[in-house]
Amino acid sequence: MTKLDTAVTTRPTRTRYIIAVLLFITVVINYMDRANLSIAMPALSQEFDLTTGQQGLLLSAFGWTYAAMQLPGGWLVDRVRPRVLYASCLVLWSLATLFMGMSGGFIALIILRLMVGGFEAPAYPINNKVATAWFPERERGRVIAFYTSGQFIGLALLTPVLSWLQTVLTWHWVFILTGVVGIIWAGIWWFVYREPRDKAGVNQAEIDLIASGGGLVDVESGVKKEAKPKLKWSDVKVVLTRRKLWGIYLGQFCLTSTLWFFLTWFPTYLVDYRGMDYIESGFMASLPFIAALVGVLLSGTVSDRDWCRER
Repeated sequence: MTKLDTAVTTRPTRTRYIIAVLLFITVVINYMDRANLSIAMPALSQEFDLTTGQQGLLLSAFGWTYAAMQLPGGWLVDRVRPRVLYASCLVLWSLATLFMGMSGGFIALIILRLMVGGFEAPAYPINNKVATAWFPERERGRVIAFYTSGQFIGLALLTPVLSWLQTVLTWHWVFILTGVVGIIWAGIWWFVYREPRDKAGVNQAEIDLIASGGGLVDVESGVKKEAKPKLKWSDVKVVLTRRKLWGIYLGQFCLTSTLWFFLTWFPTYLVDYRGMDYIESGFMASLPFIAALVGVLLSGTVSDRDWCRER
């Protein structure tokens, strides 16, 4: 074997980028199922004669179970492989979404929306676990920015499409079709995703590249791992007393609160108070997400720069 042949065979494969695409598409579907209710709300509330208070309860129901299931969801993420857990969650929240399109009243809608929130709770912890297993630290910022941008690309591109679909058909089909898409994607995730050492097409050079860069390639493999330390009250004290962490908590609270307005009330505001039709409101509702997309991609690129990590 020549030196050139050796160089070619030891060159790291790039299978990890396929994993990044899988995460990206999953995030698109994740946020499509969060936003579909806001798109359908004007027509839905008219059909069921919902009061503003009922609309508010329905739009906020997702957040109740989503928040409540974060800790149990994180516990599951630590114990169930991403291949199994993500496929299961996708099927469950997509079925709840699909049945929302067949609902006959407020009670059924709010129960199903609570289910969507609960089953989506493990999604982002799974994303982070997959990124940690598949990517070295120097690439992780860009990868997280890439798949996170899926929420804004999906909302920017699909909001007008779903608004058009509602106009052509009815609001029922907004939920039915988004639910079907999620179920199909669950099957694709199950068949395509594997851990780094189990994935076809990954050579040892790529595994070494990931591992040497801080990627936890053995986090879910059959390689013997050290026992995980038990949670102690001193750990909880650290989480609750560090000023830097409280800065993160407050920043995330403000970010989520702002985003949630655009995910819930914004389309209804445009239709009911600005007099726009569904297609016009869909286009206008996509603009904040286009701006957010640019910001997320830029921040991911900057955070991977050496001068930024050293500060």
